[in-house]
Amino acid sequence: MKRKKIIGLVCGRVDGNGEILLKEALMAADELGIGSEIIHAMELRVKPCRGCESCTAAMSKGLEPKCVIKDDDVKWILEKVLLEGDALILSAPVYHLRPNGYFMCISERMLPIMLRNQNILNKTRVGGLISVGGGDWTAPALAMLNIFLQHSFVLVDQIQIQFATQPGSVLKIPGAIDRAKLLGIRIAEAMTQPIEKARYLGEDTPASCPVCHCNVLHIPGKLSEVICPVCEVRGTVVSKGDESGIIWNSEDIKYPRFSEKGVKKHVGGIRGLHQKFWQNDREDCINLMKKYKEYGNIIRP
Repeated sequence: MKRKKIIGLVCGRVDGNGEILLKEALMAADELGIGSEIIHAMELRVKPCRGCESCTAAMSKGLEPKCVIKDDDVKWILEKVLLEGDALILSAPVYHLRPNGYFMCISERMLPIMLRNQNILNKTRVGGLISVGGGDWTAPALAMLNIFLQHSFVLVDQIQIQFATQPGSVLKIPGAIDRAKLLGIRIAEAMTQPIEKARYLGEDTPASCPVCHCNVLHIPGKLSEVICPVCEVRGTVVSKGDESGIIWNSEDIKYPRFSEKGVKKHVGGIRGLHQKFWQNDREDCINLMKKYKEYGNIIRP
């Protein structure tokens, strides 16, 4: 029987705190018979999305969506993570409130592979997240990591470790190593069960989203209404005496933003916009853009 495998994607520096925590998780999983492979994003060529929309334009025309960037390693990274592994543990540092640029570049390049392999939206695999920050400016980090993971994995556990700066300093943070080991054990155990039984086992708060389990919430208008900015799950804040809580919309929990239904609705909207542009608006936009092409003192180093 083929040994099950976790792909560990490290977006921080080699031998850094995020890698230490990831390896503790993988070593704990290894003791339960689960193999692993580690990808160091910082050692590879990682370029940002150009926003050219070639992939979505191709999809809208019934063609195979492909990324125009061919001279880096992001396609290989995404294929390993999204198509080959039986589970994912993603580890990324926080430099300034959010995960670092290596992660963001990889995350924003996933669309062509997802459009070509929409079966990954069925979420038949499990995943975990590790975020490491040098201070307490980390609140959006796990929510932003979930933007990547929630497309194709069932979240089992996630941890935010703070006040780890220099490489190895995480080893002196009480409880950090044991918590990483627990994450690895939880991922490994979930991999041996039917995916229908996979459940989130990490920490929660009274304000945690029931899907990504982050508590960074968007208030669109009334103070009694909240929305998870990651999952688009809506909730109503209710109070009883001195206690407050959130009643979450059950339909949104069943079909959040990154469910198969939610993604296909979004893709349909993109297709409609592209078709409208090419059929009705293209010539007008080309003419209207002339003054912007001709204006501006563009400087370079």
